[in-house]
Amino acid sequence: METSSKKGKSGAGRNSILHRFLSAIPNTKKRIFLLFAVILILSAGGMQGIRFFVHRITHESTDDAFVTGTIVPVAAEVRGRITRVHVEDNQQVKAGEVLVEIFPDDYSNKVQESRNEVSRLVAEDRELGASTAQQKKALEQARASLNALLAEERLAEKELKRYEALHAREVVSTSALDRVDSQWRVAFSRRRAAEAAVDEAEAAIMTLQAKSATQSFKIEKAESILRTAELELSRTTLTAPIDGTVAMKKADPGKYVQPGQPLLSIVGKETWIIANFKETQIKKMAVNQPVDIIVDAYPGIRLKGRVDSLQSGTGAVFSLLPPENATGNFVKVVQRVPVKITIESPGDPAHPLWPGLSVVPVVDVRPLAGPRREGG
Repeated sequence: METSSKKGKSGAGRNSILHRFLSAIPNTKKRIFLLFAVILILSAGGMQGIRFFVHRITHESTDDAFVTGTIVPVAAEVRGRITRVHVEDNQQVKAGEVLVEIFPDDYSNKVQESRNEVSRLVAEDRELGASTAQQKKALEQARASLNALLAEERLAEKELKRYEALHAREVVSTSALDRVDSQWRVAFSRRRAAEAAVDEAEAAIMTLQAKSATQSFKIEKAESILRTAELELSRTTLTAPIDGTVAMKKADPGKYVQPGQPLLSIVGKETWIIANFKETQIKKMAVNQPVDIIVDAYPGIRLKGRVDSLQSGTGAVFSLLPPENATGNFVKVVQRVPVKITIESPGDPAHPLWPGLSVVPVVDVRPLAGPRREGG
């Protein structure tokens, strides 16, 4: 009863205040005021409702979106112990700047050994070249000697034929014929020996040329080993592949690292947004449509962007285990399509957009007046 009485008193109080306020206004003015207030409230509510409805049918948004960018892992390419680390976490670096050094002596020794081997093989190749040149001169001498002996043989053969004709007419004695025949046989043998010398010189040159070809292959192999050794030596010094910020540093002096072991990452300066829209939201979505971007980390700040491209397939298709709906029971699941959104607002150092930050993009899906850039 007490509570009811209190409520009654308070309600009566409010009604009395309203009654006194309205009673102070003439009846005509009171009606006009109330009518105007009702119309104003209804108009404001209607405008807000229309605006909300138009926004719902002309804009698409999702909270399944995040900032991403270029993240380049830097890993050891050779094994060894880290001697120096030139950077710290979250440090800004330029492309080509030295990050980590690995103990280089083992690799520099390999380089020196490879260079010595290349020098030795090149010296042997030069020696083979000199021997080949010398053998070619010997071949020229052998051929000249063969030509001279061929002339002597022909002369001896002609002399023998004349003596045989004279002996048949008994003009010369048999002993004279035998002497001429002996001279021809000696000339014949010397010519055969000269031919053998020419063949031997030619065979020696061919052998030297074959050795020279083999030596060239040996030199190429040694030079390849040298290049590999120099490459491994250069890999003992790790440099920044791009401009960016150091992150996830795991490199410390004294650690022994293996090839492929991650040491740190470089986060590039360029960032963009990947928004996973439902397949029912992309009907009117197109390249170059404007986007308002709300970043969860910075309430009250809106960034401007633009649709860059739509992925040619849903996220599930490119997953490690894509769905196979032809087997087992089928449950329809709304798929999502990754949409790349570029950020057009200038960078603000006070509000950096780091990869991984959650955002809410709102895409204006109304048709564009100008030509669109194809994407996908």
